[in-house]
Amino acid sequence: MIPLYRILLAATRVCLFAFLVGGFVVVAGQTIGMIVGSGPLVTVFGTDVADNVCIVAGVAGILAFLLLYTREGRENAPDADE
Repeated sequence: MIPLYRILLAATRVCLFAFLVGGFVVVAGQTIGMIVGSGPLVTVFGTDVADNVCIVAGVAGILAFLLLYTREGRENAPDADE
């Protein structure tokens, strides 16, 4: 059986990668929209696409937080005393 830590770590990495790529897509899409002078294109990348990217970022944050509640996560976490 696969430990929960490995599942959460893999899911966190996938969401983080999707968040980073999504952020690049938002910036690139809005930049292209500004260059070609298309207000609707800038709006789509600034609202619909950005909203989805923010949701993925939130999920990545929650998964990273949950990592600390696994046995392996507690073992790998730095001590607050140091």
